[in-house]
Amino acid sequence: MTNPPNRVWIQIQISFILLLTHVSLSSSSDQSSIKTDAVSLLSFKAMIQDDPNNILSTWTPRKSPCQFSGVTCLAGRVSEINLSGSGLSGTVSFNAFTSLDALSVLKLSENFFVLNSTSLLLLPLSLTNLELSSSGLIGILPENFFSKYPNLISITLSYNNFTGKLPEDLFLGSKKLQSLDLSYNNITGSISGLTIPLSSCASLSSLDLSGNSISGYVPVSLTNCTNLKSLNLSHNNFDGQIPKSLGELKSLQSLDLSHNRLTGWIPPEIGDACGSLQNLRISYNNVTGVIPDSLSACSWLQTLDLSSNNISGPFPDKILRSFGSLQILLLSNNFISGEFPATLSSCKSLRIVDFSSNRFSGVIPPDLCPGAGSLEELRIPDNLVTGEIPPAISQCSELRTIDLSLNYLNGTIPPEIGDLQKLEQFIAWYNNLAGKIPPEIGKLQNLKDLILNNNQLTGEIPPEFFNCSNVEWVSFTSNRLTGEVPRDFGLLSRLAVLQLGNNNFTGKIPSELGKCTTLVWLDLNTNHLTGEIPPRLGRQPGSKALSGLLSGNTMAFVRNVGNSCKGVGGLVEFSGIRPERLLQIPSLKSCDFTRMYSGPILSLFTRYQTIEYLDLSYNQLRGKIPDEIGEMIALQVLELSHNQLSGEIPFTIGQLKNLGVFDASDNRLQGQIPESFSNLSFLVQIDLSNNELTGPIPQRGQLSTLPASQYADNPGLCGVPLPECKNGNNQLPAGPEEEKRAKHGTTAASWANSIVLGVLISAASVCILIVWAIAVRARKRDAEDAKMLHSLQAVNSATTWKIEKEKEPLSINVATFQRHALDTHLSVSTLAGTPGYVPPEYYQSFRCTSKGDVYSIGVVMLEILSGKRPTDKDEFGDTNLVGWSKMKAREGKHMDVIDEDLLSAKEGSETREGYGGVIVKEMLRYLEIALRCVDDFPSKRPNMLQVVALLRELRGSEDNSHSNSS
Repeated sequence: MTNPPNRVWIQIQISFILLLTHVSLSSSSDQSSIKTDAVSLLSFKAMIQDDPNNILSTWTPRKSPCQFSGVTCLAGRVSEINLSGSGLSGTVSFNAFTSLDALSVLKLSENFFVLNSTSLLLLPLSLTNLELSSSGLIGILPENFFSKYPNLISITLSYNNFTGKLPEDLFLGSKKLQSLDLSYNNITGSISGLTIPLSSCASLSSLDLSGNSISGYVPVSLTNCTNLKSLNLSHNNFDGQIPKSLGELKSLQSLDLSHNRLTGWIPPEIGDACGSLQNLRISYNNVTGVIPDSLSACSWLQTLDLSSNNISGPFPDKILRSFGSLQILLLSNNFISGEFPATLSSCKSLRIVDFSSNRFSGVIPPDLCPGAGSLEELRIPDNLVTGEIPPAISQCSELRTIDLSLNYLNGTIPPEIGDLQKLEQFIAWYNNLAGKIPPEIGKLQNLKDLILNNNQLTGEIPPEFFNCSNVEWVSFTSNRLTGEVPRDFGLLSRLAVLQLGNNNFTGKIPSELGKCTTLVWLDLNTNHLTGEIPPRLGRQPGSKALSGLLSGNTMAFVRNVGNSCKGVGGLVEFSGIRPERLLQIPSLKSCDFTRMYSGPILSLFTRYQTIEYLDLSYNQLRGKIPDEIGEMIALQVLELSHNQLSGEIPFTIGQLKNLGVFDASDNRLQGQIPESFSNLSFLVQIDLSNNELTGPIPQRGQLSTLPASQYADNPGLCGVPLPECKNGNNQLPAGPEEEKRAKHGTTAASWANSIVLGVLISAASVCILIVWAIAVRARKRDAEDAKMLHSLQAVNSATTWKIEKEKEPLSINVATFQRHALDTHLSVSTLAGTPGYVPPEYYQSFRCTSKGDVYSIGVVMLEILSGKRPTDKDEFGDTNLVGWSKMKAREGKHMDVIDEDLLSAKEGSETREGYGGVIVKEMLRYLEIALRCVDDFPSKRPNMLQVVALLRELRGSEDNSHSNSS
């Protein structure tokens, strides 16, 4: 019998052996799982085709997965993979990760995978955090995704290519989900019927569906997500009214419904969510009515953005008293009226105020500052504000931008403005400001833009101003400034735009302007300047590259019309102002601003190698045009008219391949027009009238296609479009018989061919027309355009109708159509700057595109068919040719669009009745093609080659119809 001590010892030994066995088995199991994890990760690595940063270089079989870059382990298992921003590419699948049953966090954002959305269903069920933004996901979001992964807490799938409609039971089985981001995909369809049980989204705090194409009503069921803190539905196609029930979301901190199609009033019930609401954005919708007083309960509100709607009525001044936390207040582009809110001074944290394009009246409150002492931006252009600029504005020491343009301000510029040491933009154009420019402005060391054109300022430019060494844009156009143009402009090393036109400056143009190596826009028109033109002005070839100039500016080029103001026009800062505004308001000054373009300044605007806009017209300049102007290789607008210039036109100007406008009329220029002008392929307007020029007009290039009026009053000038030269070919100008024969030849051409000719001409020049009007660099035609032009030439040669000489003239007045084609060509050349040819999307981007060219071609076709100009207030009122034609088409009055002169058939003529009917049908078909070209949406317009195909298709039907009718 074994004694008790020995028995205890034996039991201890057995227990120890069992423990060692268990540890050994556990160690063996863990080792097996780590190996499995390694196999999975290496399998994923094998799918990667490019690893530019060698992130996966540590992923080798000889290392533990826990030592792989971007891999984190917990308890000996892979728990997190973070390869975001690695730039990896390849066609991948998540089947490699299926066996990673300890993986809880997967972050693969900002890579370049090709990854089908069905692969999401192969992920391990243990996941709690999934980040796959900008990872190349494509396809439809799987219907059962959330229910299969009930442990997911955070999902980020933004900036991918998810398509299709979201399933109505999207949130079923997602009880733990706290954050869902599906923003900026291509999700479509309605979610109005979205089913969201209270139990399924109780944990959801953030939902972001922005940047898609989701339509329908905002789902009322979202109110079941009672813990929702952030809801972003912006940049979609939601319509209907803002749900009142959103006020039930008592935890809501941020609500963004901007950039949709919402209508109706802002529901007062929104105020019920104000206990926590910090950001409210409803901009860019069609919201109407007044701003509800209930917003006064939003004491925590930091951002209120109601801009670009149709909100009207007076601003509820009292709500500002409770906005102690408000930092951003954006109300621009509405119809809000009433006095400028005096309680704005109650908003101690306010940084940005934008009241642009409203109907605010009254004066700027004198106690605005220092009450709103944190103010950085004050934008109130395009309102009805009166009175003076309060000197106390200088007490808002954080101000960087002051924009008071297009108001009725009077008085002087307060010298206290010089105390705003952080001020970068002082913009107050188109007011009634008078007096002198205060020398205290010279203290503004950070000033970039000083835009004070169209006021009543007097005196000289103070020398202290040139202490503003960072200034980039100076505009004093249309004031009453006197004295000489200061030489110290040459000290401003960042000056890009200088506009001093329409003042009373005297003396010579300072040669120091040639030291302004960043100057690309110089306008000195309509002064009393004398002397010769300096050989060097502005930016010169070889100047160092520019960066950062005029960044953040929004430009409008205002085209002067008539004789009330001289010069081509000018640039103005146009941020926050409706594009049509200058077409609606009565002129506050003498200039008739009836044509303009607006949009953000292009990045290329300050990358030009030389000055690109030069207007010295309406002065008393003498001497020759400097040969050195031909070295300004980026020059697009050259205005020298109404001076006393003499000598010959420099041959070097013909080297300016980007030149779109050259006006040297009303001078004393002599000699011939240089043959080098034939190389100016971008030239759309030239005026050499009222000079002493002689010899033939160069027949190559575009010079011979321009109106005769552009060469008038040069007794020795000849050649098309003027009478033919007597020397050279020894032919006299054509007499009546020759003109009659020429007219008969013209009649033999078809009206359809005229359309193609007009299309061909417009395609080559319409983008140039736009470019010179805004003075930005014209881009070269892309390959598609070249192919289109080649095809159009083929169509042009193929569509000439063969009509036997002995046959009676057609019922359609073909000669009239030829005249329309010629008129169209001339209008493209002479109406440069006319908005009628410009596609609507151009005002947002200032970019020439092939679809934009198609729009312009459609305008030309409408112009030929109708015989009407693109813009004519007497004919179209507030609309234009495109809008009028669309209206007639909607009303079923297509024949009203076609010019009656084209339908000159004698009534009752049996011999031509059938043929005339065919012609009318073909005209209507051309009208249909033209209307397709001018569709408001670029994506719905045909491309250039499709336009050609449509014309060819019509040509085929013409041949058949003419054959049958014959």
